[in-house]
Amino acid sequence: MYFPLGWPKRVSLALPGESSHIRHISCDAVKILVAAIGADFLGIWYANPLLPIAYYRRSAESLEQFGGNQLIIWKPDSRQLAVLTEAGSLLLYQLDFDANGNGILMQVDPPAVSLKRDSAELFIKENIPRLSLREVCCFTLDTVISTVCCISLSELLLATETCELLRVQWTQLENATEEQLTPLAVIKLRDIPFYVQQQQQQQQPAKYLPAVGNNCFVASLEYSPFIGGCAAVFSDQRAAFLIADHLRFETAHMHGCWVPDVADASVCSVNHKFRLLAYGQQSSAVAVYAIDDATAGLEYSHRLMLTEHVLPGSLGAVNELKWSPDGCVLAVSWENGGLSLWSTFGALLMSTLSWDFGLHVDLLKRNPLQLRRLEWSTEGYQLFMTSRQGDNNVLQLQFVKSALSMNPCQSTHSHILLQGDDCLYINQGDNLEQTYGNVKCQFPSSAATSSEDCLELKQTPNMGSILTESKYWTLLQLPLNYAATNWPIRYAAIDAAGLHVAVAGRTGLAHYAMLSKRWKLFGNESQEKDFVVSGGLLWWQGFIVMGCYSLLDRTDELRCYPAECKLDNQYGHKLQVRAPVISLNCFRDQLIVLTADGIVSLFHMQRQSAYIINIECAYELDVKSICIHPACIVSLTVTNLRNELKPQQHQTEAETIVVNVCGRILMIQREEAAQQVPNTLLATCLASCVECFWLSHNLEHCAMRDCLWLYSGAHGMRVWLPILQQRAEQSGAHRLHSFMSKRIMLSFPLKLYPLVILFDNVIVLGVENESTLYTNESNSHFALPFALMERKSQVYLHKVLRQLIKRNLGYSAWEIAQSCRSLPYFPHALELLLHEVLEEEASSKQPIPDAQLPSILDFIREFPVYLQTIVQCARKTEIALWPYLFSMAGKPKELFQLCLQAEQLETAASYLIIIQNLEPSSVSKQHANMLLDIALNQRKWELAKDLIRFLKAIDPNEIDSPRCSMVMNVKIAPPQPQTQTQVNQNADVFNLVLGPIATRERSYSTTVTTNLPKDSNKQPQQTTSMERSETGHSVSGSSSGPGAVGAAVVRRKSTKERQQREIFCIDLILQRHARQLLQQHKLLDLGYMCAYLDFHLVSWLTQEAGGAAKLDNIPAALQTLHTELQLPSPFPPAGRDDFAQLRRQTGNATSSQTSESGYFSIAAQMESPQLQPCIKEEEELQLSSLPMLKHRSNSQLSFDNFRYRRLYSLPASEDDNSDVVASYLNDKLAIKLRYMLQLFIEANCTDYALMLSILLQDAASISRIVNVVIRSESVGACRRIEAALKQLSQCTFDNGGSLYRGFVMTLQPHIYLLEQYIQSLGETTSLDNAADESELSADAKSALESDVLDSVAKGQQLPNGVARVGEQRLLTRHASLESKSKTKSSGQQGNPSSTQSTPTQQLQRRSSHETGRDGCQVM
Repeated sequence: MYFPLGWPKRVSLALPGESSHIRHISCDAVKILVAAIGADFLGIWYANPLLPIAYYRRSAESLEQFGGNQLIIWKPDSRQLAVLTEAGSLLLYQLDFDANGNGILMQVDPPAVSLKRDSAELFIKENIPRLSLREVCCFTLDTVISTVCCISLSELLLATETCELLRVQWTQLENATEEQLTPLAVIKLRDIPFYVQQQQQQQQPAKYLPAVGNNCFVASLEYSPFIGGCAAVFSDQRAAFLIADHLRFETAHMHGCWVPDVADASVCSVNHKFRLLAYGQQSSAVAVYAIDDATAGLEYSHRLMLTEHVLPGSLGAVNELKWSPDGCVLAVSWENGGLSLWSTFGALLMSTLSWDFGLHVDLLKRNPLQLRRLEWSTEGYQLFMTSRQGDNNVLQLQFVKSALSMNPCQSTHSHILLQGDDCLYINQGDNLEQTYGNVKCQFPSSAATSSEDCLELKQTPNMGSILTESKYWTLLQLPLNYAATNWPIRYAAIDAAGLHVAVAGRTGLAHYAMLSKRWKLFGNESQEKDFVVSGGLLWWQGFIVMGCYSLLDRTDELRCYPAECKLDNQYGHKLQVRAPVISLNCFRDQLIVLTADGIVSLFHMQRQSAYIINIECAYELDVKSICIHPACIVSLTVTNLRNELKPQQHQTEAETIVVNVCGRILMIQREEAAQQVPNTLLATCLASCVECFWLSHNLEHCAMRDCLWLYSGAHGMRVWLPILQQRAEQSGAHRLHSFMSKRIMLSFPLKLYPLVILFDNVIVLGVENESTLYTNESNSHFALPFALMERKSQVYLHKVLRQLIKRNLGYSAWEIAQSCRSLPYFPHALELLLHEVLEEEASSKQPIPDAQLPSILDFIREFPVYLQTIVQCARKTEIALWPYLFSMAGKPKELFQLCLQAEQLETAASYLIIIQNLEPSSVSKQHANMLLDIALNQRKWELAKDLIRFLKAIDPNEIDSPRCSMVMNVKIAPPQPQTQTQVNQNADVFNLVLGPIATRERSYSTTVTTNLPKDSNKQPQQTTSMERSETGHSVSGSSSGPGAVGAAVVRRKSTKERQQREIFCIDLILQRHARQLLQQHKLLDLGYMCAYLDFHLVSWLTQEAGGAAKLDNIPAALQTLHTELQLPSPFPPAGRDDFAQLRRQTGNATSSQTSESGYFSIAAQMESPQLQPCIKEEEELQLSSLPMLKHRSNSQLSFDNFRYRRLYSLPASEDDNSDVVASYLNDKLAIKLRYMLQLFIEANCTDYALMLSILLQDAASISRIVNVVIRSESVGACRRIEAALKQLSQCTFDNGGSLYRGFVMTLQPHIYLLEQYIQSLGETTSLDNAADESELSADAKSALESDVLDSVAKGQQLPNGVARVGEQRLLTRHASLESKSKTKSSGQQGNPSSTQSTPTQQLQRRSSHETGRDGCQVM
């Protein structure tokens, strides 16, 4: 409710030019004047600005006679002060006001023009009065006065060390002389009865048990008129409550009540508004008691005790308690240092023990805040604190407070509004975009997902959802023209939309528009000064509604001003009321007003236009019978909430009044609106210890509508909600079990102080304090921490669900959860629900006969996020609690299988962590391999990457070892302590204890010599020999160095082999999946797999060049590739032309891209982040990528010759033909395909390279592929390429609508070249080459199947190990095959019947001098 802000300021309240120790500070009744005393002086200061007005210094004779000053007491009219001295004397001072009304400040500008004030901020418009201070009298009694308190406007109560209370008047002090003072009454506390607990005097007569001691007296005393008595602390540290039957305070009419369980009291304080008594104790605690209205005795309320950041007994005794002026906050300080703020009923708001004072400050040994006295300033915005030692010992801490403290009607809005003395802090979230608007929240479920599992969120702007995402504050500074004369802010209000803000200070009001960012003030300043806002301030449909007191007419009124017009009385609406307004609130178009005469009035408001409003009184209600005084009514509202659940219907008029009287929530219901209200009012008490309440009647489609929300400080949050009936019971004519309750009160704790409740989002918003330290210099003004505040939020859905399930109200819990399923954090709320119950039950040392965890699991099982909730909760709890959880939720392996069935792969991956810790590593590895295979099939590359990392992280040495480090839960299998002595299992021992009972079932001899089997003598020897044979030198390794080294080498080798085996298994899975993708022509998925999983695609494709990388039907593969890429059909049927529109768009336009295929600078053009990890900056097609070309035969043709290129017109140059990228390929897709083309060319996969070149319509790439095939001396490969091109040409020409028609025309020279090359070799040579090719393919295939996988396992540790090993084996195999081909060719050359030399062979002989070149470069 109150939150500190900024640095604690050190202020000087001593005499001007002096430095003195301030002993006590006290503000007057209206908190405008501040009185401070030192040992020998008294000073009067103005609160804002903090300026001195008057001083009085005592003489040396007065100090010697009466002692130094100790305590100040103000007279309620602020005209006199009483000062209590150390010697027990009383000094009376008179404060005289200047009759002329002149202020103490005379603002005169200097004559220099440059020094004159031009800004309004430099002028102090506040008229600070001129006061004079004089000493009236000094008197002493026969006994020492211990303490003083004021009990009325004219009377004082003096406590003496003779255990007496003297009631005197202020006028008696003025007329007192050196003679004896005659008090109005003398109350002898030793003569009045005291009770341990107050009882009726008729039942228990007055007794002096326990009596007041002879030497004790009242050390601390405070009076409250609403309580009708005083809180007192005696010198023997006993606490009491003194009650008088009437205000005369006489001995015969007084009695006392000892405070139970408080035997070490040190100080006391009284809360007038809530009628609470707080007693500070020597044990650092504060005990708070309330007044029981039935017996007028004390009733224990709560206890204030710090448990965090402190050690027991380290704070010392409580030395000061001070309630804020509005009674919402209690400030507590301790003897050993420290300050804390508590709400009315015990919620901790702030503690300096959690502040950051630096590393060199030990708060437990020496706290910098050694405080002695506390005093609240105007409206509670400042707190004066006096240190125990040193001069200039006064600190001033600034505060901001919630608007609910003074204006409880703001609880109906969803905006956090904090008010300072001259500024406002607003958190409404309009600086962030709406996070959850226009989106769908879909739960993971099985493949057969119903439409109910996909819920669409609200599409309208939801300010509540915005609020949960914003932590920024909007600071509104009060306009200087208004704040200069109306400081401080008393009331603040914001409308429901968060667009208008209104404030009211000492007089008048002002309002601010958030859209235009402008303030509106009264144009006529006299109208602003003519009224004072009282009771509250609220917005209703563009009007500002307030209660006020007219200083001009001396009447109490209700006023309404429209926001659209300027502030002027001619546009306002006035309605006179009979008494001052104390509180007001509104519900729909009804306004409820509480006045000081105890009458509650209900008005109907009707908006006639944007500037005119009509208010009429509907009825009045007298509430004096339910409260001691109307000022004790904290807040009230009118609502249609009923105690009994009625059928759902729209009620236009509210029938119920909810009132908070001293923390007790009372419900007043009217049976009929037209019925006359009886004189006796019957009210139902719903709860006690309530600070503020909210109503959720604005909800439309939520199961928690028509609920009453109560915050009770240390008792937590309470909600009074209706019990929902099942549909079967609702549909019946007579509802079953009508005797059951219609509503229930649930309570649950909160971690923050609630300021706003977002019912639609089931979130509570509040504010928490933090601190930061800027410097460690003790002499600096910034040595103390800087206080900050931050908006916090907390989900309360799981709290409500748990309480309902605990009370067997599962249907209501299910309905509430169903209405909240659309929230994005609903799974997190279920996780919190499970986590709290699990932590509480699993860590409990007591048996739990009615465990709640099974019910919670059954409840969560009703939602599709059950599996996700279980694993998320388990991963955030200790492993020791897992057995208790999974004993009821199911085995992790079974839940893992359910995740696979529901296709929740990410959730299944989370279960692997659980299985790894509960099962042997072999089990987790098996499940991980299973999940990896499914993830690869479903293209979950990120998940597959994590699974591979998980598999590689498994220690090979723990594959077969069971998990023995598991801590079993006590509730499942309590482990035997290791220190327990082993129990003797011999049956004779049991016979000694159990007698013949233990042997009744035995039918054989009880003589047992051993518990081992018969061959037990042989087993240890066999085991020992086996262990020795397995471990080798492990036994003697401890004594022999070489043996130990050998054993270590064996272990390292076995571990390395296991690691290689694991990696080899992973590679097999990846290779199998890559082979499936390649066979299905899913090239983009293959590229993603290569990018994410660090799969060596080129090395693997090199192995598959003669297997899966071959294409038998390129047109069909091209058709499939078009389908996978979602491209139009390349060969549309007759009558359908998918490319007609594309041809019309492209026309004869040339591509902006160059004819370069794009392999050499492809990395600079990459835009897709998926393929980026496996792209190199410079990758060229080197000779090493074609291992078969390393050792070419001398008969191979060199097609680098210019004449040959000219003869066949091969467009292999970059400038010969400009390839046009297909217009149906976007830039990103074209880049990905070109990158895949580069990989296929590097791996010598000519079939797929040809298909991608055709798809990209890249003639240059096809030229390079043809060159590569011709230079490979493989006639079979040449024929396969020739057949593929011919098939493509045939399909293209058969389908006239194909866009490849023009491109295929340019490929005819390549077909002609291949035909010429095949013919040039001749028929016999062709047959031999074909045989060699088939032999090469068969041998290569067998070599790949038998050797490559082993080489992969051995070369995997190197970056390019697979590529190197595969290349060496392929080169070796090719060398052997090439030697066979040379032998055959030499035999054919010697044969006279060989084929005649062709022109191609002649060209080869002419260029035989070029055969020494090593390799060929592909352009």
